[in-house]
Amino acid sequence: MMKSHSLLLALFLTLLIGCSTTPYTGRSQFMLVSEGQEVGMGEEAYRHILRESVLSNDPEALRIVRKVGERIARAANKPDYKWEFRVVNDPEMVNAFAVPGGKVAVYTGILPIARDEAGLAVILGHEVAHALARHAGERMSQGMLVQLGGVGLSAALGSNPQLANQVLQAYGVGAGLGVILPFGRSQESEADRIGLILMAKAGYDPRVSLEVWERMEKKESGKDRGSPPEFLSTHPSYETRTQQLKSWIPEALTFYQPVERNLEMLPSPQVLDSPTAQAERELLKRIQAVNKQAGDPRGERAVVEALGYSLRMDPSVVYQERQQFRVGYGQYAALRALSSFGRAPLRRIVTDYESGVPWSQLSESHGARLSDLISWMGELRRTASSIQSQLRTQPFAPRRLR
Repeated sequence: MMKSHSLLLALFLTLLIGCSTTPYTGRSQFMLVSEGQEVGMGEEAYRHILRESVLSNDPEALRIVRKVGERIARAANKPDYKWEFRVVNDPEMVNAFAVPGGKVAVYTGILPIARDEAGLAVILGHEVAHALARHAGERMSQGMLVQLGGVGLSAALGSNPQLANQVLQAYGVGAGLGVILPFGRSQESEADRIGLILMAKAGYDPRVSLEVWERMEKKESGKDRGSPPEFLSTHPSYETRTQQLKSWIPEALTFYQPVERNLEMLPSPQVLDSPTAQAERELLKRIQAVNKQAGDPRGERAVVEALGYSLRMDPSVVYQERQQFRVGYGQYAALRALSSFGRAPLRRIVTDYESGVPWSQLSESHGARLSDLISWMGELRRTASSIQSQLRTQPFAPRRLR
């Protein structure tokens, strides 16, 4: 009984101190996460996502994205944020995100939806609004509140491995239905409203947003599976969104001061793509496939044994070494293979990887070909799958790395 009363008292005190207000809309928020904690986890999520992506260094694409992004950042007026704008080379990914702390990424697949810098301002304004309104912290706080019933306030606020993944989930990594949805529909609508104001303050016409979301609707409706129903989506339906935008545009127009007449067009994803980028994306898919297989105990055992046979290593050494480097089995396999192909020290390769060197450069600088690494990862995946299906039936001798 006393434990229950203590928990209720802690909850009451938390409710008193754990509230904040969103800018522009004035909505009250329940917060159990400090802004500093939120920024720290956001930047960790950002590094993780970019490490597992293919970045574009095209100077023209980066220049326009940074031009628009910096204007939006000035409008957001968060000088304590360390703003950074990157472009991810993935023509199939129609997405962008901004994490707490001001780190922003734009996937090339969304550039045809944006078309020009004003359309990009719609998208960046929306994403920056999520960070400005602390939506990720709000979602984490909601998840922590759910956990309070089982683990108590102090445990929920302390070391909890689940919380480390919640910012990643907030940006689509492992997201699903329930409390780990990227953002709620009310938060998406709020980001639309704040985003209109931010783009208007940055000098872009907020009325452009209607055209952008119309193009997005056509893109989504053209998919084989169609758009999800509103109650299963993290975004409002397009009809709802359009109605809301029309009601908010007059408010945003009061902040609008045009900065220039001629808007720059965005480059196409096809122009920005390259054979090297395509190869890196294929390698990342194979790395992720190995990680997925190792996600359960039997699959993990199969992957460890496949790596041991293929690399001529004791499986127990594979298991311990992978833990030591704190990377997924897929990343470990690719790094180990590079070391074997090029006869370079594994630790040096891991250091380069952790510093953000792309896989294509890792391969080249350590005496290997990216195409060979891709082929080997595919063979490893097939070997691990065979081991997994035959573990309890018959001995298996997979091919070794040569």
